[in-house]
Amino acid sequence: MCGSTETRWRSGAICPDCEAALRPLVQPYCHRCGLASPAIEGLCGRCITGETRYELGRAALRFDARLRTIIHHFKYNDRVSLARPLGRAMRQCLDANSFNPDLVVPVPLHRRRERERGYNQSALLAASLDLKVDARLVRRRVDTGSQTGKSLPYRLRNVRGAFECAGPVRGSILLVDDVQTTGATVNEIARVLKKNGADRVEVLTAARVADDGWIAAGE
Repeated sequence: MCGSTETRWRSGAICPDCEAALRPLVQPYCHRCGLASPAIEGLCGRCITGETRYELGRAALRFDARLRTIIHHFKYNDRVSLARPLGRAMRQCLDANSFNPDLVVPVPLHRRRERERGYNQSALLAASLDLKVDARLVRRRVDTGSQTGKSLPYRLRNVRGAFECAGPVRGSILLVDDVQTTGATVNEIARVLKKNGADRVEVLTAARVADDGWIAAGE
């Protein structure tokens, strides 16, 4: 979701199995959150009504069938080396947009899930950006379970109160995650960060699930 519909950039990320290039998102988006087609003066309805709690949101790559497989291996099959190509794409997206973070915070896993998996994939992506990272500033106090296939109202209810800050927050925070669908999780974390003192919250993800009606690059 980097740049406008006229902007085309090479992510530099390739599928580690077939070596095909992973395609960046090149499509209309809300200038603020990057989650929906513009409605009025470049902003989606959620940003106009104040529902979005973060100031800038972008994703680096299209969440297509190839990328779904790659991220599945990354998250569930110990393919931690995939953080490198995904991180390169995210770094290019970060450099191409108006991000200005003081600190990078990965979306946390619940401690039980992180013990089972052995790592937090979002923390690996955050570390690949070569910026200051605090992987413990935000804690997931409730194991919300998978939200795959759930509606936006369910997701919003499910994550409400699920996160807490380990201490006071200052400056601009960049939230990092692997895939963004509705934005419910990062929106709730942004709310908690603001409540604890953050001046600004930005969101960067490796991939974005496109909404109906969006125009994908090359289609």
